[in-house]
Amino acid sequence: MNGIITVFATILRVLTLLMFCGIAIWLVISHNTKTNKTNAFLDEQVSNGYAILQSSKEAQWADVATKKTAFKEIFLDNQPVGLNDENPLENALDSLKASENAIMRGKDYREKLDDLAMEFGPPKLNAENTPIDLFLWNSESKVWEPNANAKPEGIAELKNPFSDLGQFPKDDVHKEDGTVIPGVSRENRLRTVMGMLYKNRNDLYGEIASLRSNVLERDQQLRESQNLFNDMKNQKEEWEAKSNDFELKLQNTEADLAEEKKLRKDENEAAEQQIMVLNNNIAGLEQQKIESEKMHTAEIDSLKEEHGAKLSQLQREIKLADAAGYQRGIDEMLAKQKGGVEALAGQDAKDENPFGVKEDGPPQKPDAVATEASTELTMMNEYGIPSSIARIYSRSGMLMLPIGSERGLNQGEIFTLWKGKSEAARIKVQSTRKGYSLAYILPQFGQPNRLRPGDLVQIVPEKQNTL
Repeated sequence: MNGIITVFATILRVLTLLMFCGIAIWLVISHNTKTNKTNAFLDEQVSNGYAILQSSKEAQWADVATKKTAFKEIFLDNQPVGLNDENPLENALDSLKASENAIMRGKDYREKLDDLAMEFGPPKLNAENTPIDLFLWNSESKVWEPNANAKPEGIAELKNPFSDLGQFPKDDVHKEDGTVIPGVSRENRLRTVMGMLYKNRNDLYGEIASLRSNVLERDQQLRESQNLFNDMKNQKEEWEAKSNDFELKLQNTEADLAEEKKLRKDENEAAEQQIMVLNNNIAGLEQQKIESEKMHTAEIDSLKEEHGAKLSQLQREIKLADAAGYQRGIDEMLAKQKGGVEALAGQDAKDENPFGVKEDGPPQKPDAVATEASTELTMMNEYGIPSSIARIYSRSGMLMLPIGSERGLNQGEIFTLWKGKSEAARIKVQSTRKGYSLAYILPQFGQPNRLRPGDLVQIVPEKQNTL
């Protein structure tokens, strides 16, 4: 017995030792895997950075540096250039642009910039609502590879899009309801900020190119001004040389010159006055233009509204015509069952308005009538009941009332809706439940188009259901 226990203890110790060895091996493997992932990620970022910098194109960058220096020297030298002469600064800028474009607009650079200038946010979700990581770890080649099934978003602006850790945690957050908030890993946050740097660098190069063009344009204007100044200086010297010859003549023409100055002053004042008048006219025309545009817009809106109203009226007429035709078919069928079509004689005279119109307002409940619950249905049958309109369905010609069968409304019954002292519409209850009813608005009666949701009405039963 003791031998068996000893053997069992020995086996247990061996198994425990093997378990600890396995755990140790697993920890080593996990550590190595994590280290490999980290190193591969860092190597990737370094490689991407040098790819964006295009550090391998040493000769081309040296050529760019040389042409930058030439451009700066020509600019600082500021030698005068004739109006029709070739501008050396412009030539230097064109040469510099060509060298930079050979690098910054190359296919390899543009493709690399497009791939890296992205927001590498949380994992995307597939059709099964399962996260799809943007990058996958290749355990064989020990590199991070982009997931072809997940594409990151382009950079919108140069601010941290994942600063809200509640919405974008650094690790996946498992909620109590079973849902998961995908986290934005530290690697993807670094990828995103590096992409922003790459994009910002490219944008700055574009701004530099634009500023150089502005410098060239301003330099051209300055050179033209310098040429004009030199021309004026030469003319001044010529006039000074000739001034002595003209001094006597000028003395004899001072009176004429004074008169000419006066005339020119008057002409100038007249011209300024005319300019003022023209400016006022232009302002008036602009105001007329604005008013005309407003009137045109108002006319268009009015035409649209009128067209919509006409269209709605035509649709209502079509619905009413269909309803009338349907009702006539029912009446003819009933007449045939009761004694023939002749029973319908004289019926057409009532088609325009099948309901009688009351002019004295809705029936009024006498003050002496009791209001206990036991008499509520009796009051409804005799005098109607006040209510409001919950909803109106214009296309189907139906409305909803916030009262139902508990207040005396039954399916198939016909009621008149009084709005104030006017019979606004006549309805037929389609369906009723406790607390609400649905009813059709009967055609050729009242003015149902004036009813609106929330209107206060009195619902009065019709003792003779004409429809």
